[in-house]
Amino acid sequence: MLNDRERSLLALIERDLQATDPGLAARFSRLGRHPGTRSVRGPGVIPMVLLAGGLLLLLVGGVTAAVPVVVSGILMAVAALALALVAPLPARPFPSS
Repeated sequence: MLNDRERSLLALIERDLQATDPGLAARFSRLGRHPGTRSVRGPGVIPMVLLAGGLLLLLVGGVTAAVPVVVSGILMAVAALALALVAPLPARPFPSS
């Protein structure tokens, strides 16, 4: 938590940034308003299971030196990440400021 002196110093820095570089200040304000972050867990269980299975296949294939197992592990991990990327984000309420 910021004390009063730190808050006033931060406000002064924000005003100075707004005055000297409004484009950068606008970028920072857009970042603060966009709370959505992507993760493999966000779209559900399927990408998590695919990623865990792919990593397990990578590990098993690496230990046994079986190239097809490693390749299938890579493909499963890529499929999991692609599925997590294209799946819509779950709706989350905006934090109140």
